[in-house]
Amino acid sequence: TLKIALSLASNLGDPSGDMSVTHTAEGMVSKSEANSLRQLINDSQSFLSMPPSPLESGAAASQVLVMGPDDFIVAVVSSLNRPFGSGIVTPSGILLNSQMLDFSWQNNTMNHSIPRPQNLPRPGKRPRSFLLPTIVRPSEGMCGTYLCLAANHGDRALSSIVQV
Repeated sequence: TLKIALSLASNLGDPSGDMSVTHTAEGMVSKSEANSLRQLINDSQSFLSMPPSPLESGAAASQVLVMGPDDFIVAVVSSLNRPFGSGIVTPSGILLNSQMLDFSWQNNTMNHSIPRPQNLPRPGKRPRSFLLPTIVRPSEGMCGTYLCLAANHGDRALSSIVQV
């Protein structure tokens, strides 16, 4: 089921200026789409949506997750997007990230993924990103279990968060 969700997520991107992204997102949460997707789930075989990719080593993001005595929870994620980011250091010594690599690219050399029209770079557009700081708290009242977590490695972060 997670492969199905990630396959659907590959059609998402910045919704500003692209109604197909909005339409895709609305379809993903509709009951009729859920019923159709439910038919794809088979406990005896895997859903093949895309070729498997090799695991990458090294962290590309870091998180700080804090809960204070007043029950406020803060999750902060910082990412250079790749180890050593873009490789560009400003004169003040700040290492710039490589968030541009989160876009799909026609030549398919930047991020080794399948080019997706919904996630192609355009002026003012935000790339699709899988930075997922997650805060879970009781739906009502203050009593109950609190949880704050985050994960690394792009679309693999989603499966890590979901499994917790």
